[in-house]
Amino acid sequence: MAQAHALRLVEVRAALSSGEAQRLRAAAQLSISEVANECGVDQSTVWRWEKGIRKPRGIAAIRYGALIAALREHFSAPAEAA
Repeated sequence: MAQAHALRLVEVRAALSSGEAQRLRAAAQLSISEVANECGVDQSTVWRWEKGIRKPRGIAAIRYGALIAALREHFSAPAEAA
């Protein structure tokens, strides 16, 4: 399980440094506050992550990584016919 967490940290930090995490959040029309609530952190923490001031750590980073992975999957999935 520790290896899976480490890999999630690598993925989320790469998504943050490339700007992908912020782009996905914006595309999903999620506010920083909404993401912060989902991760169990203060909105200033998410802002610092997205600005590269701090690196996400611990369970909050794992939650953030899961959210980013879900958004990535959502936006890469082909649209269903109406």
